[in-house]
Amino acid sequence: MTTAEVGPAAGLAAGPKDILVSEIFSAIQGEAALVGERQVFVRLTGCNIRCTYCDQPEALERRPGPCRVEESAGRRDWSIESSPLAIDRVVEAVGRLWAQVPHHSISLTGGEPLLQGARVVKLVAAFASRGWPVMLETNGTLLPPLRAAASDLAYISMDLKLRSVDGETVAPTTQSTFLRQALAGTATTWVKVVIGPETDLEEFDAAITMVAEASASAADNIEIFLQPLTPFGAAPSAPTPDQVLALHERALRIHPRVRVVPQTHKAIGQL
Repeated sequence: MTTAEVGPAAGLAAGPKDILVSEIFSAIQGEAALVGERQVFVRLTGCNIRCTYCDQPEALERRPGPCRVEESAGRRDWSIESSPLAIDRVVEAVGRLWAQVPHHSISLTGGEPLLQGARVVKLVAAFASRGWPVMLETNGTLLPPLRAAASDLAYISMDLKLRSVDGETVAPTTQSTFLRQALAGTATTWVKVVIGPETDLEEFDAAITMVAEASASAADNIEIFLQPLTPFGAAPSAPTPDQVLALHERALRIHPRVRVVPQTHKAIGQL
């Protein structure tokens, strides 16, 4: 990879110049459809909701601060920089890691990446222009930036929020509209549902039904990943094995493609 490929590009000349970033590093994806794949993670700062089980509290607030950038892929040899970072600096940092180890894709995560709107659209376009596939991890609530970035995304991993688990009030209609918009594009899309010991069965059934109905208009039935809650912070308890089995069965009776995948990166000591 040449310097020109990872440095500033003419396409970055217009629009926003910087973006709030928490960290950039290389690791193994531990969730959902790309579990086990090597990715460059770009964790952005700021989120519009506050899930009780969130394991990235340092990325919740959209404000300037320190950002750690890995120098050698997977070595955790961090340099500390001041966020916001110039967008071309983010591209450069990703390109350096991308060149060191074969990577499957870039994970654009947070926080909620789409909260930064035009900045994210510009960053995703810069990645895509270099042939780097981008996976957007999103809470599925911010539609306008999704529309603007959709053509440059290779994958969309959408969290389907359950109030009985995350303690938030995310409107099912908002998530349904977001999911249908994602499915109208070219990105491979899947849905992740965190399940906990207090999962409300009526709410759960309605969420799975919504995905099944949205999927009916897509080319293929999209996949749902049930992710048992990993205890953290204000969410101290995981669902029991019997609860996981029962919820998996309920989901399968509504939608044909449902898998249970826990947070495997926690088990193998990844970030």
